Amino acid sequence: MKIKFVKDAKSGTDYLRKLLYTLVDSKTALFLSGGKTPKDAYSQLAFEQKIKPGIVAMVDERVGIKNHPNSNEKMIKETGLLSYLERKKIPFYPILRSHLKGVASDFVKDYDKKVRYLLGHFSKSVGVMGVGEDGHTAGLPSGIKNSKLKIQNYVAEIDDFPGDHKERITLTFNALSKMDTLIILAFGENKKEALRKMFEKGPIEEIPARFYTRPEISKKTILITDQKI
Repeated sequence: MKIKFVKDAKSGTDYLRKLLYTLVDSKTALFLSGGKTPKDAYSQLAFEQKIKPGIVAMVDERVGIKNHPNSNEKMIKETGLLSYLERKKIPFYPILRSHLKGVASDFVKDYDKKVRYLLGHFSKSVGVMGVGEDGHTAGLPSGIKNSKLKIQNYVAEIDDFPGDHKERITLTFNALSKMDTLIILAFGENKKEALRKMFEKGPIEEIPARFYTRPEISKKTILITDQKI
């Protein structure tokens, strides 16, 4: 695994932007995670208007009506990135649909088909990932022996995520393993313990971020952090 140590979150965001500009082009499927960590980077990408992927899709989402207050899509939209993509006619693939009758199982089935198509159609794929304080990544929960973490589908529904917003839709380890580059962001003192556990040996069900330390995954993973490991 390549580890880039940075001074702080702002320096990490700057490094991520520059990295994406070198990795991403019109032949790239770019997958974006939600959460607070990447929000500033998405805002900068929207402001600079230079990134031109083939498509942009989502890594995970909290289940609810489209653009509900805590949705990852809403967060990305607020950065201005979706407006920029629309102006440049770069397709964006959300997880939630507009109508109210859809249920999580329908969203999962539809998004699984889309992700399979995108990973097969585009010659490159890049995922911007995060690591939670408890060691989860994407919408894959930590500390739960969930059989869905090992399924071969590309997309899964999680209905027992710890804390608020228990119902989530997420790319699986299988989908993440198909990507060419995985970029992990981990900034702040509160991520230090999660990173320590990530590099400890142990079951992935306990700490899903350990997935990135697998030999076949580690070689295509870049960790950007301001924490000493």
